[in-house]
Amino acid sequence: MIRFICKNCGKVLDLEDKIYQKAYKDHELCLDCRPGRGGFREGAGRPAIGMTKKVSITLPKEIWGKIEKEKGKSSMSAFLRDILVDWEEKRQ
Repeated sequence: MIRFICKNCGKVLDLEDKIYQKAYKDHELCLDCRPGRGGFREGAGRPAIGMTKKVSITLPKEIWGKIEKEKGKSSMSAFLRDILVDWEEKRQ
């Protein structure tokens, strides 16, 4: 066991060597006192490809079956987006 004492809050932890090596070695703060990761950061994340609108479409079962077969492993939204973008490009 290795004793770790947080320099910020004074928490005393008796850790197995494996845990100490992985999470605490070369650190002065316990996990609770270290700055968190994630959350909102300006400019982070996937860039938007357009505006999102939720739509519900009613079609006969046969057409849904054909769509499922045609789209393969693509998501429904990606499949329909490609069809609509192609349609718009042909109109111009």
